[in-house]
Amino acid sequence: MNHTDRSISPSQRAQQLSKSQQTTRTATEKTAKTEELRADVLQEQVAVPVIEEELQVGKREVNRGGVRVSSRLVEQPVEESVMLREEHVHVERHPVDRPLQPAALDAFQSGTVELVETDEEAIVAKKARVIEEVVVSKAVTQRSEQIRETLRHTEVHVEPISAVERTNGMRGYEQYDADFRKHYEAGPYSTHGYAYDQVAPAYLFGYQLGTSRNFKGHDWTSIEPEAGKAWEERNPGTWEHMKAAVRHAWDKVSGKA
Repeated sequence: MNHTDRSISPSQRAQQLSKSQQTTRTATEKTAKTEELRADVLQEQVAVPVIEEELQVGKREVNRGGVRVSSRLVEQPVEESVMLREEHVHVERHPVDRPLQPAALDAFQSGTVELVETDEEAIVAKKARVIEEVVVSKAVTQRSEQIRETLRHTEVHVEPISAVERTNGMRGYEQYDADFRKHYEAGPYSTHGYAYDQVAPAYLFGYQLGTSRNFKGHDWTSIEPEAGKAWEERNPGTWEHMKAAVRHAWDKVSGKA
């Protein structure tokens, strides 16, 4: 323990600890409130998607079957009749008794006589012939097909809500419209070329801050930093130009003006 710690009494040390805890608790509460502010303000913005289906028609090849052509060798026994000629030599001896004629004297000498037998035999040969052709081909045709489908889409219906319904009995934004327009015309916005429709979102933003039940009793100084952050998230680079309109709406709705 150093000299400074020894010079502080227990009661003073307890007071310092209490102040430190109170400062921490205040900072925590402020952070929580600013987070609530951002959540409360941002929840006013709702994005409703509009969805529509579109028809996309494509093509794909589908196997519908076909033909398979195959060939195989088939053996088939056949029979055919053919006439064949055969020769046979017959030798016969016949007794003869007649005088030899002078003209036959030439045959009365040695000699040889030959007689040949001739037969016919069947000769088998095979010759291939093309007797038929099987032609396989594809014919391509086109046809038109009418596609019928049902497409879906969302329709967003915007229905105005009365001031009473919107604020649960509190004064609605429409009732401040005249005051906001008067402020716009008297202020720098109109003289610097801003249209009212460009400034109206800032008035609406201030109105939303002023009517939020979570921030009743707050002053502008406590909520301005987080209000600026919330605005810049949706409208980058425009807070310095529009915060005067936001502040005026806040003061008017919260009763500060």
